[in-house]
Amino acid sequence: MINGLNIFVITFIISFLGSIHPGPLNLSVVQLTLKANSQKALWMALGGVIPEIIYGLLAVEGISIFQQYPQIFAFMKWGIIPVLLFSGYWTLRPFSQDKPTEHATIQTNISTKNTFFKGFFLSIFNPQLLPFWLIVLVNYHNYQSLQIDNSLDKLGFLLGASLGAFLLNYLYIQIAEKKRSLLFEYIQQKHFDKIIGYTFILMAVFQMIKIVL
Repeated sequence: MINGLNIFVITFIISFLGSIHPGPLNLSVVQLTLKANSQKALWMALGGVIPEIIYGLLAVEGISIFQQYPQIFAFMKWGIIPVLLFSGYWTLRPFSQDKPTEHATIQTNISTKNTFFKGFFLSIFNPQLLPFWLIVLVNYHNYQSLQIDNSLDKLGFLLGASLGAFLLNYLYIQIAEKKRSLLFEYIQQKHFDKIIGYTFILMAVFQMIKIVL
C-alpha cells in the first residue's frame, strides 16, 4: 500500500513537470479555452491523457509488441506530422476565406466529441511518450520504494501518469480563462490564432527534419 502510494506521488510529479513544456496538446487546450470555453478544453485535456495511460501500461507490462513490430514506432513518428499539419491548416483556414467572421462560429460550435478525439490523437501519435515512461521505470528500479511489483503499484503508476498530465492542462485552462482579457489587450484574437496555426506547422516541419536526419 505504502509502495503504491509512493509510486503514485512520484509519478504524478514527474508527469506534471514533464508536461510543462509547450506541446501540441497544451497549445490546443489554451487556444480552445480562449476561443470557446473551459469546459470543451477540459474534454480535450481528458482525451489527451488517455494515451498517457496506454503508454504507461505498455511501459509497465513490457514492449515486446514493439520489439516484434518496430515499424509501429516509425508509424508513430510519421503519424504526428499530418495531425499537426491538419491542426495548423484548420486553425488558419478561416483567414483564407472571404468571411473571416465565420471563425468564431467555427470555434464555438465545435462539438465536445470532436475536442475529446482531437486531444486523443494529438497525444497518441506523440513518439516521446513511451520512451519517456520507459526511462522513468528504469530509474525506478534503483529505489526499493519505487519497485512496481503488484497490481496496486501498477495502478499507482498509471494514475500518477494520467492525473499529473491532466492537472497541468487544467492549470493551463484556468490561467488562459483568467488572463483572456489581458492577453487580447496586446494580441488580437485573429493574430493569436495565426501564431498557434503556424506553430503547429513548424512543429510538423521540425518533426519531419528529426526523422530524416
